[in-house]
Amino acid sequence: MAETVDHTVDPAQQEGRADEEGAGAGFVPGQAADPTGPSPEAPGQEPEADAEPEAAAEGETAPPCDPGPASAGRPAGPYASVHADTNHGTQIGQWFEAVQRHSGAPLPPKTVERDLEDYVPVENEPELSKLLEDNRALVLFADHPGSGRWTTALRLLTTRPGDALTLRRMRREPGDSFSAEGLKGHKRTGWILDLRAAEESIPASCDFGLELMAAADLHDDDSYLVVVLRTELWNRIGHQAGELARKVKPPTPSVLLTKYLDSAGITGPARWADDHLIKDELAGLRPGQVREWARTLVRAESEYRIATGRSTEPGSDGFNWVIETAGQAVSGWTDVLTEWHSQDGRTSYDRNYLLLAAVCNGEPIDNVHERVLSLARALGERSEASTRLAGQQGPGLIQLAHQIDAELQADGTLSFPGPGFAEAVVRYFLRDRPELIVSFMRWTAQLCVDLPASKAERLAERLAPWLLHHAQAARSTRTLQVVAANWSADRTLAKHAHALLVTAALDPEIGQLTRNATGNWIEKGDSHLLKTLAHVFQSVTPAHPEQMLRRLGDLAGSLDEHAQLNAAQKESVAQAVGAAVDGLWGDDALRPRLRKTLTTWFAGIHKGQRQAAASAFMLLALQRDDTGSPVLVGGSGAIVADWVIRGWRTTLESEEPTALSRRACAAWLDAAVARPHTAEVITSTLVRAVHETAGDHLRGLRFLNLVRLAEHWISQNDTHADEDRKRLHTALMRSVRDADPHSTGSHSEREPTGE
Repeated sequence: MAETVDHTVDPAQQEGRADEEGAGAGFVPGQAADPTGPSPEAPGQEPEADAEPEAAAEGETAPPCDPGPASAGRPAGPYASVHADTNHGTQIGQWFEAVQRHSGAPLPPKTVERDLEDYVPVENEPELSKLLEDNRALVLFADHPGSGRWTTALRLLTTRPGDALTLRRMRREPGDSFSAEGLKGHKRTGWILDLRAAEESIPASCDFGLELMAAADLHDDDSYLVVVLRTELWNRIGHQAGELARKVKPPTPSVLLTKYLDSAGITGPARWADDHLIKDELAGLRPGQVREWARTLVRAESEYRIATGRSTEPGSDGFNWVIETAGQAVSGWTDVLTEWHSQDGRTSYDRNYLLLAAVCNGEPIDNVHERVLSLARALGERSEASTRLAGQQGPGLIQLAHQIDAELQADGTLSFPGPGFAEAVVRYFLRDRPELIVSFMRWTAQLCVDLPASKAERLAERLAPWLLHHAQAARSTRTLQVVAANWSADRTLAKHAHALLVTAALDPEIGQLTRNATGNWIEKGDSHLLKTLAHVFQSVTPAHPEQMLRRLGDLAGSLDEHAQLNAAQKESVAQAVGAAVDGLWGDDALRPRLRKTLTTWFAGIHKGQRQAAASAFMLLALQRDDTGSPVLVGGSGAIVADWVIRGWRTTLESEEPTALSRRACAAWLDAAVARPHTAEVITSTLVRAVHETAGDHLRGLRFLNLVRLAEHWISQNDTHADEDRKRLHTALMRSVRDADPHSTGSHSEREPTGE
């Protein structure tokens, strides 16, 4: 379906919006993806645009965004962040696909297939298809986010005649100009130029309309280009190309609802869509709200049948219950929760227990009174109600469940009144008590640390979108930093700290703010947070290479200033930075930039940068080609690049060899033994690293460390080819001594490569 999901749902009705990224396909209740891998997007939805709002500076806060046409409470535009209850826990991990889209890499066919799984044609699809085929370029514009431009573009490009196209989202930063020349030479490619973000623009000087009309290269390459953007932007930049542009015309709400329900396996979806009760609810809803209705109907219908075993056929009591419950859920249970909080005699203990139960999503709570007391104190309560209860003081679990209109199950879990209730309780609290949001977020983050691993991870997934929405609303990253630092020190939660910050760094509302703020975090973080940041910078580099590689350099360079870190901690952070570079090395487009970065770090004035560069180089030195030889060596007679010599030189200038440098040197010497044709180039490389410099500075240290590394290698117990190992060791030691310009009979005649 050319997806017509609307990202501008009225926040008074639905704060989190139904159409956010990461929602599972088919609306299957409880369905979740692997949180460490690519997470599915909502079928046919528009992925988050690459927007970058202006930040105040390299700081942690920025002025609130103008909410624009969406509403006063929520800026327009799609999001990278989501509510856990909306996507059933798949939001952590969505960054993987977001980075892929931002980086310009080919869109994975499985991702495209999933995006189009519930495709419903826009009303003008035949016209759009013909226009694209005739001109090779097409512009899709719309007044509001979520109108279906992205999936319409995918649909059109995947249905071109001939062999399947390679689909790519053009990589660019907001505000960059556009030239069709950059598309030249890519055969059978379907390009998508995404200009949907509110902050996105094209300089008037680039003659955007004329560039689109010059489609000769697209014809020659048998390729296509689809531009997706806002109506307002097109009116400013689309001069002289009006014939290529069309507005997307979405399908009707009843058609959308029928398709969504059918995809979820609901029997007789058309009868549901045609029922007058649902028609009344659908009237005037935007497509994204229709989608939320469909998802909530599916969950309510499933819960009813499981709980009662009764039918939900149209006209039955079950059908009416599902409609009423879905209506409450879509509205955020606001009326129900307002009435509950307003009842006479309602205490803060009741409210805190309800909030605690919602945070835990109805799971059994150990030491419930202690947890309620902890929450009360975190929120600043100092009354008698915030004192510790003992024995049979206070209500028991059955009474507590009854007081919040829930049912206590035999396994200790709570059954709430309907779908989305737990999430609604949290949203209600966040709206009702804005002054307590930060305290609540930090308490919940600490609760993740205190819980057993499985519960901790589930709660972390639920908390992440609350944190992101708070950061969006407050235009501050302070709470993100505090939570990420807390989680980074926990082995179970460290990966969630990483995913949280990557998602924030790619978020169209706070992405730039977050990326800028990390510069300050580098100066203040402990070793755990710094290692997480190294991993975050690695993950975001394909999308923002210049800024993130600069951040990696800043991180490595800052180690000299971190007096609170001991030598081992600094080394561990340097290794994390090195691992980040090593992890990015496989990207052909990034490799030249990474090589230049390492060369700069090798010669840097900061010890931390040199440590990180050495760690990165050692990891690269361990990489092998198909023959088993180190990839940095090449074949027989190969000329080793100067930067490789510098890498070994920097490694040998460490105060003493590290475990990583021992592994790397051993790998090279093992390769020289196993493949004698590489022995000369490997020996020559190590000798040049020691001696081929303009001066004598640190020559002795390099010589000593090479001797240490070689002695460690020869001392390893390996009977295979033992004599060959000894011969290589002897030859290496003789060569390094003979090459010393200060030794008698030196044979080193080469010109220095410099340091």
